[in-house]
Amino acid sequence: MLALTFFASAALLAQGALSEGIHLLNCYSMTGTPWPHTAISLVAYCANDADCSKTSYFLPSSDVCIMSNTTDATFHQWADGTDQSCTFPSSGVTFSWNIPTTIGWDPVYSPAGTGSNGYRSFDGFKDDGTQGAVFDFHSCSKRYYYI
Repeated sequence: MLALTFFASAALLAQGALSEGIHLLNCYSMTGTPWPHTAISLVAYCANDADCSKTSYFLPSSDVCIMSNTTDATFHQWADGTDQSCTFPSSGVTFSWNIPTTIGWDPVYSPAGTGSNGYRSFDGFKDDGTQGAVFDFHSCSKRYYYI
């Protein structure tokens, strides 16, 4: 029984089901929301990294740090080559990263530097831009992720 439990846990870890992750997302107002429509760039913490890629997953506000919130359809510049950070309001934990400006030419899933939350380091990757989680009536596209 112990061996079965061990192998089941190892399989879940191998699939990333038990891994935490940080996602940098650009979010658009969903159809039917009142005007003006807003564009939000946010950093999301996912205790289970796979959750942030599900279109049915609603990001809890306690796990979100807003980088920008505008009505002119502009988003935060993630890959500007400078040190950036965001502090999650509920935990007070700050996540820091630096994405090189040259990443725009790289294919999806290319390395995008590293990040840190003060407790551990994360490897960063360029995401595919597809729809991911939902936040406050906004559909979010995945820009970068750190695992």
